[in-house]
Parts: sequence; C-alpha cells; structure tokens
Amino acid sequence: MNAIIISLLFVPLICSFLIFMIPNSRKEIFRPIGIIFSLITLTQCFYLLFSDFGKTKFVILSNYQWIQSYGLEISLGISGMSTLLLLLTSLLVFVSLLSIGSEHAESKGFIGSLLALHFAVNGVFISGDLISLFIFFEALLIPMYFLMGIWGGENRRYATIKFILYTVFGSVFIFIGTVYTAVISYGTNRALALDFDTLANLEFSSSQSRTLFLLFTFGFLIKVPLFPLHTWLPDAHVEAPTAGSILLAGVLLKVGAYGILRVSIPFFTEGFITYKNLIAVLSVIGIIYGAIVAIAQIDIKKLIAYSSVSHMGYVMLGISAGGYLSIEGAIIQMINHGITSGALFMLVGFLYERRHTRNISSFGGIKITMPKYAAIFLFTSFASIGLPGLNGFVGEFMILMGSYDHYKVLTSIAAFGVVLAAIYMLWAYQRIFTGPISNDKNENLKDLNIRETLSIAPLMLLMLFIGIYPSFIESFVIQEAGFLSETIALFKDVN
Repeated sequence: MNAIIISLLFVPLICSFLIFMIPNSRKEIFRPIGIIFSLITLTQCFYLLFSDFGKTKFVILSNYQWIQSYGLEISLGISGMSTLLLLLTSLLVFVSLLSIGSEHAESKGFIGSLLALHFAVNGVFISGDLISLFIFFEALLIPMYFLMGIWGGENRRYATIKFILYTVFGSVFIFIGTVYTAVISYGTNRALALDFDTLANLEFSSSQSRTLFLLFTFGFLIKVPLFPLHTWLPDAHVEAPTAGSILLAGVLLKVGAYGILRVSIPFFTEGFITYKNLIAVLSVIGIIYGAIVAIAQIDIKKLIAYSSVSHMGYVMLGISAGGYLSIEGAIIQMINHGITSGALFMLVGFLYERRHTRNISSFGGIKITMPKYAAIFLFTSFASIGLPGLNGFVGEFMILMGSYDHYKVLTSIAAFGVVLAAIYMLWAYQRIFTGPISNDKNENLKDLNIRETLSIAPLMLLMLFIGIYPSFIESFVIQEAGFLSETIALFKDVN
C-alpha cells in the first residue's frame, strides 16, 4: 500500500519530467504519454478505493525522517475522503488531456504543467503532517501560474497575479499557524512533531485553539473561496485555459474545504465551535450572492465561475453546521461539484474552440446545428442545479437536511439558492440554444466529435450513477463524517 501512495506522487511527476525532456519535434506524442500515465494513476486510485483504507478515517501509512534532531517527519496517509478526491483529480486530468485541442495537446509545456499540477494536488490529499501539507499547498501555485500566465486569455497577466497574490496571502497565515503549532508541540513533546497523529493528542488552550483555527481556516477559506474572499475566482476562471478551469473548479477549490476538514476541525475544535456561526452566515451570503451575480453575467464562463461560489457556499454551510449528515453531504457535494463544474467548463471550451467567443449574446438557436452538444449541456445543467436523480441533488439535499436543525433561518435562505441556480442555468441555456439561429456564424458549427464525446462521457455517467445510487459514494465517507461530527459533539459535551 505504501508503494501505491508514493507512486501517486511520483508517477505524475516522472511523466511531467519525461514530457519536458522530449524534443519539440515529437509533439504528436505529448498527449498520448500524458493520457497513459494519467490512466496508471487512475487505476491506482480505483485500487485504493476498494482497499481496506478506502472507507476509513485518515490513517498514516508512511513516515520519513526530515530533520531527525528535531523529530520532524514527512508523513503520508489516506482516508475515504482523500481517496475520493484523488480519484476525482486523476479522472479530471485524464478527461482534460483527452478534451484539449491540438494547440495545447502539441505543447509540452502545457501537458507537463498539467501533470505537475496533478502531482501537487495528489500531494495535498495524501499529506499526513502540516509541513508536507503546506509544501504541496504552495506547490500548486507553480504549474497553475504557467497554465494561466502563458496559455490564458487576453487579461491572463492580471488574473494570474491576482490568483497568486490571494493564495500566497492565505498561505502566510497557514505558515504562521504551522510555526505556532510547532512551537506548542516542541514545548509539550520536546520535538517538532507535526504529524496528524501527534496533533490529535496535543492539548491546546482555549486561546491557542481559537487563534490557530483562525490562522489555518482563513488561509483555507481563500482557496474555497468563501465570500468575501472570492473575487480572484471569476477572473481566474475566465482567463484560464479550458483544462486549467476544469482542474481549478473541479479540484483546486476543494483543497480549501479539505484543509478545514482535515486540520481546522479535528485539531482546533474549540476554535471551530467559536467561529462556525460566522462561517455559516458568510456561506449563505455566498450562496445567494454568487447565484444573483451569475444571473447578470453575459460571459458563460464567468456565469459558471460565480455558480461555483454559490455551490461551494453549500459545502461550507454543511461543514459549519457540524452534524453527521451535513458534513457527509458537504464531502459528497465537493465530489459532485467537481464533476459537474468540470463538465460545464469542458463544454464551454468546446464551444469556444468553434466560435472563439463566450458571449451569450453571440449565440442563439445552436441546438439546430449542434443537437448532441445541446442535449449534453442540458443534462449537465440539470445536474448542476440539483435535479432529483442526478448527482447535484444528493449533496445539496443532505446539506440542507443536516443543517436545518442547527441553522433554521440560514438553511431556509440557502434553499432559495436552488431556485436561483435554476434561473441562471436555464436562462443561459435558453439564450444559447433555443429559438432560431440569430447569428450567421453559428449556421455551420460542427457537433461534438468522437474525442470530445468520449471526454465528457465519464463525467455524465458519474452524474447519473451518483444520482441514482448515492449510497455507493456515501459508503466511502461515513467513517470520516462520523469521526468529525463525533469530535465536535464530544467537545460540546465536555465543555
């Protein structure tokens, strides 16, 4: 099992180095090599999913001495939640490589950066200590910087710098929190032990717990992003290339929520109890605000970006409620949003390759020329807004049900966000696809080809499968959600 965990790091990294070493004249093999290596990682994730660790809470499997004299170790581990996120990452990297056009597929810099990003994301989800978590959290910035800064849109420099500055600003707080935790650990154990097992046994005072919770959570919330820390996201999405948007929405936003579930709640529970109401209020504001602003957008990509702000608000509401059902729903919604948002950005990318515009007013009636594309877009839109029988419904329903006992008024307001989601998605669909063809440039648009259809097909199958059989994905997060909710409940009972 240790070998598989380590290979999840080094397979994408080796592939990235391999592609960079291949001469530019062999551009036709960049994509195939990336696809082959991503399939290897995907297979390993499936093996983990059905292993003994696929349904457990976090378990450290490997420890590596880093600074022996101070007891600092690099720890790697796995849990049901992290396994699902690893699987989602590998799947989105695979379909991204399959979906990209020839311009990016023949660029070794693009393919290599994409796989380097895969390496860093995997590192976050298998980190078993604060040091490695911080290192991989920071490492995400490097490949994303190149993907956005080189292959992004017209305003890519502005969006890239804004994305980097926001994330680095948050990372400063995570770093300060890590140093502070190390000082406390050294004072208790005479060693700078920062692995999750050691942290679970450390006793923090009330002030320490609240301070550390604020430091870590603030950094993670920028990554979610939670209102009002969200302003970098629409710009990043609009300017990022399609593959970058897929991974940004599908995986990178989940890193923030994952950090809160993995670090902030279990280790600094008193801080969570103190500030969870504030997070819940901001989450609901984000749900409604993101949905309303999405309605006003004329750029379909920016519309989907603001929808992500709204959907991640549901995730944070479920987490802040702190109950078993709400946390379970939040974890499932993280996966579901990754699937649906990744699919929507992929579909927008297909349309942009044909028309080189994302302006909604530039379309109209294109279901006549692209019937397959129109049907798939409608299906994905239904999944995004939470139509029963599709994956989006499962997570949001569990979050709202689990949160109602804790926040009756806030949950009632949040439920209205479902209505707003239907408005902005279906209205956008109406303007783009229905009616007569309003622009002569749309008369000769080609429908999805085989490669594009195969790219989106796995995501559509997952939308349907999870919607019909949610207990399958639920079984992998039961222990994790139970552990977190019990930790919160136990702290309340003791105090």
